[in-house]
Amino acid sequence: MNVRAVGCIVVGAVVFILIGIAGLNLASSRVGCPTGIRWIELTYEPAGTPGPSPVAGEGTPVKLGSTFIGLATRGVYGPAGSEPSASGAPRPAVIALDCGDGTYQTYYLTGSAPAPTASPVPGG
Repeated sequence: MNVRAVGCIVVGAVVFILIGIAGLNLASSRVGCPTGIRWIELTYEPAGTPGPSPVAGEGTPVKLGSTFIGLATRGVYGPAGSEPSASGAPRPAVIALDCGDGTYQTYYLTGSAPAPTASPVPGG
């Protein structure tokens, strides 16, 4: 086998692995909470600064489920007595999100997100 071909294969493999490691590092190192949340057609905006425990209205917050941010899953909490949306219950007006660094951000419902519109078909 040609030494030059083997060298190119080795260099290509090393570069491929380094790019993959860099990409995984960027995707998984997102610590902190987003500046807004879109939950299907609803939008939530943050209120205040993150705190040491989830705050979602009165009482002890309940875990509604989790969401992906990057490659990490983060817990989503709602007011006491609320249920996950999968159960058919209405989504709460206040939620809290685990920021991934030991803090929790409270978000308030601000409205509906615009519905996606279909692009016109040329010649149709």
